[in-house]
Amino acid sequence: MKKIVATLTCLLTALVCGPATATTLDRGPVPDGFGSKNVKYVGLVSDEQLHGIGARLVGRYLYVTSAKTVTIYDVSKPLAPKLMSRTYIGAGWENEDVATNGKILIFADTRPNLLRVYDVEDKTNPKEIADLPNAASHTDECLFDCTWLYGSDGLIVDLRDPTNPKLESTKWIDHTMFKASLYPSHDLNELRPGILLSSSNPMLLLDARQNILRPKILAQGSPGDTRFIHSAMWAQHGRDPLMLSAGETNGTPRCELGSAAFMSWDASDWKKTHTFRLLDQFQLHNGTETDGNPPANGMGCSTHWFEPNSTFNDGGVVALGAYDHGTRFIHVDSGGKISEIGHFLPVAAETSATHWITNRIVYSIDYTRGIDILKYTGPLH
Repeated sequence: MKKIVATLTCLLTALVCGPATATTLDRGPVPDGFGSKNVKYVGLVSDEQLHGIGARLVGRYLYVTSAKTVTIYDVSKPLAPKLMSRTYIGAGWENEDVATNGKILIFADTRPNLLRVYDVEDKTNPKEIADLPNAASHTDECLFDCTWLYGSDGLIVDLRDPTNPKLESTKWIDHTMFKASLYPSHDLNELRPGILLSSSNPMLLLDARQNILRPKILAQGSPGDTRFIHSAMWAQHGRDPLMLSAGETNGTPRCELGSAAFMSWDASDWKKTHTFRLLDQFQLHNGTETDGNPPANGMGCSTHWFEPNSTFNDGGVVALGAYDHGTRFIHVDSGGKISEIGHFLPVAAETSATHWITNRIVYSIDYTRGIDILKYTGPLH
């Protein structure tokens, strides 16, 4: 209780708290949750309670950010993560998709509008080395090993000298002839150097290799309506025959009032057609809780961040964070057909993102709980 009170104090008053010195891993069965037979609960990293929003795995280190912290874990022993450092930045919002190459880390503080650059080479002592006013986006994506940055609202930042970042006067969106009502793209994902997939409607495959200030559209795909595309990923560095995306529907207390979909797309012939074709979609539903589905929703009946397994190749398994629905395990076959094959639903779940640490171990980043560590034991194909 004292730790929770202290954490809340830091959040509400933006005090600068000292770094944590150990990782608290609560092990054992889940007394307040429900899981399928092929999903084993390992433990909870309760140090991250009320902290975690997003994360990125680079090598053996997991970089976790929240509205107030940057935290680094050594996950070389995935069932026993080691806390390397926690840096308090004060109150800010929001950094749900972490942009880092393991050397520098970008924190987009949109309240106020400030882009922060951290040197994270020393995992025990990250240091802020620069900040850039009026350059923060809802999400950011590193390009070319974090020497450039694309923001979700179109901003371009030159990071070739990370101690002196520069905001370009042009936006990547200016030359795509593409318009959107909320964000030009909620998120961007660099598939390989200079090739990016946008989480937008339509989704865009962009090529920034020739001119980073004027990317070209190589292909695009739309579900044929105005739904919001929250996240998009393409396995095998954009070479898999299937591409995946998910939407977001906040504030829907019941699924029949709105439920975002997880979607599969045919990407096998994009070089000829310059399009992605929707194949299948999966939506959440309410239940009895004991069946793995909540009877009602708080943040919304919604998909959120997801990640395909490293073995995903013309189909496979995906881990999906789904707010009140916790963590869902999804199978996509070679024809794009989607089916749910497992779940982990804790009480008071507000799961933001899922990350495969190995092809069996998943870290579920939860707004309220911390990091739930799960082991998936089912088939991978």
